[in-house]
Parts: sequence; structure tokens; C-alpha cells
Amino acid sequence: MNTITPTLPDQIELCSFPFRDEGKWHNATIFFFTDDTYTIYGYEDHYDISKEEADEYCDEHEKRIREYAQYVHETGTDPLNNYMGVDRTETKTSVAFVKFGRYIGCDKKGFSVLSVEWEGKTYENLTGLPSHVYDYLCLKRDGMRYIMEGITSVDMLEQECTDINNFAHNSFKCMIEYKVDRPSDVIAEELRAVANKSL
Repeated sequence: MNTITPTLPDQIELCSFPFRDEGKWHNATIFFFTDDTYTIYGYEDHYDISKEEADEYCDEHEKRIREYAQYVHETGTDPLNNYMGVDRTETKTSVAFVKFGRYIGCDKKGFSVLSVEWEGKTYENLTGLPSHVYDYLCLKRDGMRYIMEGITSVDMLEQECTDINNFAHNSFKCMIEYKVDRPSDVIAEELRAVANKSL
């Protein structure tokens, strides 16, 4: 017995625009379907509209885009993240200096970490480490110690780290990249410049 799979109508995006409702901004998109229906997607939901409503929305979409650009230009904020070309974060790089140790079973679990020097501060209580350093070193609490989970040999350290001292001090250095928020005033200035092009 043959099973008939229903064919969904194709859709065409007619226009997209931001709009403000009760003080909050939202994005909306109008779609036309090849079964001659129209739908608006907004508020993380969708509902059917008439052709006349779709035409009205699309006739006004450039005006609505300018209204949002004016808001961004005035406030220096982009609540919808529509201006993706303006970076909200930047990448920084710093060196971590790590002292590690061995214990019975470290060849199966991973070396223990005794301390980490990071950006001018020495961490012996590793719970205070920034999360990006903690994650990079694959740290895991194991009883009373912290271990680099799965890092069981110096050969594995050599893949990512430098200045490995495997004898007197058991230490190494590694370069860690991480993201930080850019200054809000810099973001605001760039948003205003980009939004101004739409006015």
C-alpha cells in the first residue's frame, strides 16, 4: 500500500522589518505561500494575514527600518542585534603559567594542578580561576585535588604548551585566547555610525 506524503507549499519571503509594541522592539517577517496564503512571523510565533495586510506591512517596511535606525542612533543600543557588523566582544590573549604535579593514578586520570599564574595573579585555590582558563586546562575536581582531566603525559602538554619543565618544578606555559565585552561607549559609537547610514 502506497503512503501519500502531503506536499507543503513553497514560501517566499516578502519583507522583514522591526517594530515596536508596548515599548519593546521585535522583528517580523512576511511570507507568501504558493497556496495563496500569507503569514507574519513575530513574537516568536506566526499567524495568517490577508493579502491586503501583507501589502500594507511591506509598503511600510522601509519606514519601520528607518524608525529602528533612528532609535539605535539616538540611544546607541541595538536591542534586536540587527546590526551584526558591530562586534560586541573582542578577542584577547594571555599567558598562563601552570605548576603541575604527579600522584598515584595520574597516568590514568591526568596531572594535578598546584597553581596557575594568570594576568598578574597567582591562583592556588583554583575555584577562583576565570572560567575560560579553567575550561582550557580541562580542570576537574578530584577529591582534594584539581586535575587536568585526560592530560596524562608530557607529550600531550607539548601539543599546546611551551617552556615545559618536567624535572625540577613541573611547570609549563600556555597561550590562551578568550573573548571579553568591548567597552559600551565604543559599541554605541559604532552603532550610531552604522545606523546613520539608514537614515
